[in-house]
Amino acid sequence: MGHYWVRWMLTSIVILMGIFIVHRVVTHMEERASQASVQTTEASPADAWIDGFTYRQTQSGKTKWKVAAERAQVFESEHRANLETVHVELLGNQSDKQEMTVDAEKGTIDTATNNFDLDNEKEMMAVHLASGYTIYSTHLTWIEASRKITTQTPVVIRGHGLTITGIGLVGTIDNEEFKVLQDVQVEVSS
Repeated sequence: MGHYWVRWMLTSIVILMGIFIVHRVVTHMEERASQASVQTTEASPADAWIDGFTYRQTQSGKTKWKVAAERAQVFESEHRANLETVHVELLGNQSDKQEMTVDAEKGTIDTATNNFDLDNEKEMMAVHLASGYTIYSTHLTWIEASRKITTQTPVVIRGHGLTITGIGLVGTIDNEEFKVLQDVQVEVSS
C-alpha cells in the first residue's frame, strides 16, 4: 500500500513537470513570434541608405539651412528621411552667418514640408543661438513655414547671466523670441 502512494506521488510530479515544460515552450515560442513580427513591421524597406547625407533648404540661390547626418534612411513615397548623428545649421540672410546650430543623436526630416524633428535619448542636445543663448532639450521640432522651433519636453535656456527652466517651448529664430510654456523658473547670476 505504501508503494502505491509513492508511485502515485511520483507520477503526479512527472505529469505536473511535463505540463510546466509544455507551457514554457509554448510561451517562449509566442514571445519569439511577437518579437519577429515587431521587427518586420519596423524594418520596412527604405528606398535608399545614404552615408554622409546632406539636405539643404535654399531660397534665391542662398542656403537658408542645412541638415547633415552620418547616415540617412530615405523613404521617397513617404517624403521622409530618418537620420543618425545629425548636425543642423540655420543661416541668416547673408547665408554665411549661423543663426542656430544643433547636434542630435537622431532625427527625421519631412522632405515635402522641410520640417524636421531632432531627438536625443542619452542627454539634452544643445541648441546654440547667435545671440549667445543656448537652449537645452531632448526633443526639437523645426517648422519651416513659420521658421519656429517647438518642443513639449523639459527645456533649459542659458546665457548672459540667465538660466530659465520649464516644460515646453515655442520660439522664432528670426527675432529670437522664445516662450517657455509651463513650470517656468528663472535664475539670475552675475
